[in-house]
Amino acid sequence: MPGVDGGTPYGAEDLERFATALLLRVGVSADDAALTAGSLIEANLRGVDTHGVTRVLVPYIRRLQAGVTKAQTDVAVVRDAPGAALIDGKNSIGQVVATRAMRLAITKAKETGSAWVGAMHSNHFGTAAFYALMAVEQDMIGIVMTNGIASVAPTGGRAAMLSTNPISFAIPAGDEPPVVVDMATSVVARGRIMLYDKQGLPLPEGWALDESGRPTTDAGAALRGTLLPFGGYKGYALSLVIDLLCGVMTGALFGSHFFGPLAEDMEHPMDVGHMFGVIDPSRFLPLPVFKARMDQALGELRACPPAEGARGVLIPGDLERLERERRLRDGIPLPDAVIRDFQQLGEEFGVAMPTARQ
Repeated sequence: MPGVDGGTPYGAEDLERFATALLLRVGVSADDAALTAGSLIEANLRGVDTHGVTRVLVPYIRRLQAGVTKAQTDVAVVRDAPGAALIDGKNSIGQVVATRAMRLAITKAKETGSAWVGAMHSNHFGTAAFYALMAVEQDMIGIVMTNGIASVAPTGGRAAMLSTNPISFAIPAGDEPPVVVDMATSVVARGRIMLYDKQGLPLPEGWALDESGRPTTDAGAALRGTLLPFGGYKGYALSLVIDLLCGVMTGALFGSHFFGPLAEDMEHPMDVGHMFGVIDPSRFLPLPVFKARMDQALGELRACPPAEGARGVLIPGDLERLERERRLRDGIPLPDAVIRDFQQLGEEFGVAMPTARQ
């Protein structure tokens, strides 16, 4: 998981109040501030610090402060059909756009059995799993994907032409917890590189190229260069498809047409595209039968004899669920550099920085 490797622990509720207060200070409504802060903290709790307050809170606040992202929500459905719709986010906060799109997809899927809702002119929306799990809460299957700023070289190239283009699936079960897949199509998310750079850590080999297209373990060189797709040409192919669906098909930006990175470009809207899919499994099997079969399939996987040196088979979502339990108990770790950034924001906006856990 793309989490912080060390740091000072802070309580999740304390950090959520801090993030909410900062968002309110830059003109975000109470409901939207609570939604946005809650989604970021949920990412941190699941160990996905690249998409939590650890990495994106500061650029979110700065972009809202500069007016590059709209503080007040302005979202419209511009195309509508029984099983599909397109939303214009009009440069509103990504979490707000995504939540409205997923809720619409769920509503449509309840009527039609399945539905897809696209969103254009949106912003960074945190973790894709946050929205896929909204479908699970309704006993439905969620599929979420998004494109973004180019940071990955296509196989055979050395220039950034695609984003990390994540995709998430969330599938409900019965007694078993839901299956939750949330992954970038690069070896790691760009935010993971940024966290390594912030902590002064070297990268593992095979994650990135420098500006000349040479493999590098230097996080700074990787940020100036490009990331690599996972699985070589297979990750590149999947990333491309996600970009075509989220960018080309919705009318958002795509490929290398985006402007600067989230934390650096304070002039241009992001114009990100998202896709949200929902499937009602009860249209295929009675829901209790489906859940029982899910439990059977997952239970059989867990019963697989472990390989030598392994602790056994895990189901996608297990690690994040266990990390969430641990961090609720022990706190969310923040690196020293992030703490300094938060202290600066707190002083600037008159919001008290939370006290660290002992």
